[in-house]
Amino acid sequence: MTRHLLLVPSLECPAGCKYCFGPHERSDIMNRSTIEAIIKWQKSLGKVDILDIIFHGGEPLIAGIDFYHMALPLLKNSLLPVNVRFGIQSNLWLLTEELCELFLKYNVSIGTSLDGPEHINDRQRGNGYFMRTMEGIKLARRYGISFGCICTFTSQSIYNYTEIFNFFMNEGINFTIHPAVPSLKYKLSDYWTISPKEYGELFVNLLKCYLSSLDKIRISTLDSMIRSISFQHGGICTFSDCLGNYLAVGPKGDIYPCQRFVGVKEYRMGNVNYYQSTSKLSSSLVWQIFEARQQHIKEECGDCFHFDYCRGGCPYNALAENGGVFKESMRDTFCQTYKRLFSVITDMALEELFSNENMDAVIKSVDPDSGLLRRGRLISIIRDGVKPI
Repeated sequence: MTRHLLLVPSLECPAGCKYCFGPHERSDIMNRSTIEAIIKWQKSLGKVDILDIIFHGGEPLIAGIDFYHMALPLLKNSLLPVNVRFGIQSNLWLLTEELCELFLKYNVSIGTSLDGPEHINDRQRGNGYFMRTMEGIKLARRYGISFGCICTFTSQSIYNYTEIFNFFMNEGINFTIHPAVPSLKYKLSDYWTISPKEYGELFVNLLKCYLSSLDKIRISTLDSMIRSISFQHGGICTFSDCLGNYLAVGPKGDIYPCQRFVGVKEYRMGNVNYYQSTSKLSSSLVWQIFEARQQHIKEECGDCFHFDYCRGGCPYNALAENGGVFKESMRDTFCQTYKRLFSVITDMALEELFSNENMDAVIKSVDPDSGLLRRGRLISIIRDGVKPI
């Protein structure tokens, strides 16, 4: 069993991206006592085999080298025998050689954000963002640190998808797809959002680009969606019953349903300094609202062909679209987008499965590991994925 924990050591961010209207508010830095309280709290939640800890933000590198010298070994050693895996999501402006050495020691994977080539990225994130983040990427590469990018598509960039895809492919940078959605924090960001119809077109177009370039780049969002259909289980938090499995902790120890809610006081569920157990968290109003939403989704979406690996999509998207409340329909605003892509993937996978090329390979030799999955671009993604849960 794997649990996901997102730690936000600082709410500050120096980037000031146009579509989130930063920089974020001044913020305290998470301290040692809060890390110790997080450890006690995690132990109270019950046993897991793997704990994925992602340092998020704001900008997590604002916490500084001393914070990571303290936090990484303390978390790693105090939570044994749990296998603790670390990651960080950062703009990389503050990445240093000392941090790279420390991240290598503790196998910290790096995620960053780029929205494509410089003129597209900086139009959305501000002048100079691209060059500063690319310098961080070069430094991470020099140290051999694993990294990937989140690419946010906005109303200003969605029709540049070919140029954006080619940029990542030519740079050898794997990425995930993120749509600009309404925000619970920054209402002016609505200018940048894209519609479900636009998002659906983007997904299908990127899928076509991707399937012709599998030897050059990976788009993990598409990989996960493709494999989830085969496994009948969602591969990322968007498509799962996420409550309790993707908790986030803010700088002062406040607990939230996930990182996207950190700093929004209406969604605070408790505080690690009070050793919140699962039973205590589940008694909070926020937990009960989200739990009721999960139950409602089973009724609202239960007869959908894709329900087992979609689960109604992301609750944050549903809330942000409706001004912070769940309305009669509690589905993700991109429900029709997901349906379209899942259907396209299913049809393409079936076409590959029953193709002459694949059937010939099945008939010619027995392969217990691959079964009927022998030849085809979508088939290769399914076959090479993790085993179903």
